[in-house]
Amino acid sequence: MTPSEPARPPHPPRRRSFTDDKILDLGRHRRQDEARRLRDLVSAFVLSAAESGQRLPSDEEIAREFSCTRNTARIAMQMLVQENSIGRAAGQGTHARTPPTTWRTDRLLDKLRISPEPVDHDYLLIGWHETSAIPAPMAAVFDPRAVRMAVFERVVLYRGRPGSLRTYYLPLRAHDEFGQADANDDVLEALEHRFGHSPLSASRQISAISADLSAAELLAVEVGTPLLFIETTVRAASGHVVMVYHGRQRSDQVRVALDPSRDEL
Repeated sequence: MTPSEPARPPHPPRRRSFTDDKILDLGRHRRQDEARRLRDLVSAFVLSAAESGQRLPSDEEIAREFSCTRNTARIAMQMLVQENSIGRAAGQGTHARTPPTTWRTDRLLDKLRISPEPVDHDYLLIGWHETSAIPAPMAAVFDPRAVRMAVFERVVLYRGRPGSLRTYYLPLRAHDEFGQADANDDVLEALEHRFGHSPLSASRQISAISADLSAAELLAVEVGTPLLFIETTVRAASGHVVMVYHGRQRSDQVRVALDPSRDEL
């Protein structure tokens, strides 16, 4: 550049995006919210099938698979590094570590014990999106007839205070109708009667997790507060997965019982 040439303005940083259908953007388009959801999907659908020491996909590959930006993937993978679920070494890439301890139950639903009782509670729908495709790792276990997916998020309030944050992934077939109003209703009722998936069964794994920035804001706790992390997989009689949901729960507000109940989803 000669002294007479004007200085070129710096280029804005690029956010690598691999699709127009951002499946983890539920209306509150913040990178921290998307990264929290992506962290859970990577844990459930990538790490769960990996052996200790196995090399994992790169941030770019994760972003491409789950239709998000590379920055979102980087933040999500860093969360897993901080939790010691995965390891990273220069020149060696990313590899899986020994899975964390979980508690497993085959109950369909958790009944929330609220203390002191009685305490009124309600759902607050805070995010909704219907995708035009399903990521391959999820499609591999979902009902093979599913062609799209409803992704939504709810906070369960107790006396007006947030106690549980849950993100749902509901595969939909071409003829299935499921709208935003349905997302704040009895989802099991829709699965059993409207979609014909009865009888339902489920498995659940419960572990401990620290509140990240996104969860801390939505659950009104400090970053790093211990939370229960509850992963629930709901299956139809065929054995195919017809819904997955991930929950973060404040143990000071809510307790988990193993008795099956239709009161809470």
